[in-house]
Amino acid sequence: MGRFLLCYIVLSSTTFLNIMASSSSENGNGLLLYLHNYSFYAQKVMIALFEKKLPFKQSAVDITSGENYKPWFLEINPRGEVPVLKDGVKIIPDSGRIIDYLEDNFSNGDHPRLIPQDPVQKQKMNNFREMIDRINGNIVTIGTFYHPDLAQNQKYPFIAPVRKVMKADFEKNGEKLRKIAEENPKYKDVLIQKAEASEKTRELVANKESFIKYLDQVDETLSAVESELTSHSDPESWLISKEFTIADVGLTMLLERLNLVGLAHRYWEAGVRPQVTDYFKRVQLRESYKNTIPGMMFHIKALVGFKVKKVLHCN
Repeated sequence: MGRFLLCYIVLSSTTFLNIMASSSSENGNGLLLYLHNYSFYAQKVMIALFEKKLPFKQSAVDITSGENYKPWFLEINPRGEVPVLKDGVKIIPDSGRIIDYLEDNFSNGDHPRLIPQDPVQKQKMNNFREMIDRINGNIVTIGTFYHPDLAQNQKYPFIAPVRKVMKADFEKNGEKLRKIAEENPKYKDVLIQKAEASEKTRELVANKESFIKYLDQVDETLSAVESELTSHSDPESWLISKEFTIADVGLTMLLERLNLVGLAHRYWEAGVRPQVTDYFKRVQLRESYKNTIPGMMFHIKALVGFKVKKVLHCN
């Protein structure tokens, strides 16, 4: 009889409940956000919610343990992805759709608009939003795990043990999704498509040349951002105007993620893009940023939640 021990580390999610000044029931909107607090796309929605001063409840979904592929969550979102917004009986998946829903349904004196009403500014905002949203935060993140020589000074939560686990898990993601698809025939087609997309992403990020070309697209986007910020006469202006917009929501999260995975040196540090540098410093002072981005206490709780799982295989 042969015996071997397989050990691996899993980052266990902890529920991070942000209690607003007023409860959703008191305000009558009943907004519930399914999220993971380290999710790039969930954080985009959170910033938008805070900017619009909308009270909401959070339901943490532990994507590290596969909770997002449990039947109860697949019923909410067949793709098994966070974020998902629930407003009463309405269920809205996808960060872009959620932000548009919030803007369409909650824009009045109490809840600031994130889309300019001036036609010229609105068009400019849409152009930048599209440009920024083309950059997939997950691709940028995973790619640095495959090519750590391109990154410098990675920050929490993407420390070395986490990067190692996430890369190993991503290697098996396509296979895992195909298995889940077979176990959930109701959602099979959607999950197979997702498995195929994951495998294509793996091909992209595993090849250093193709990943660098992807990073070059980020360079082009941030060059356009730098140029736009330089053209403003008001040094306190945001990307489009003095008002914070959906384009700023996307840009904030892009800069935050690039910083965490160790790519700030490539894009704006050491005087590479001084306007972007200043923008990132200023946006980190906004309450929406502070309320969205996990702080050190959250990181400590997450690290305490690291569990060494021992799986014993016996013949």
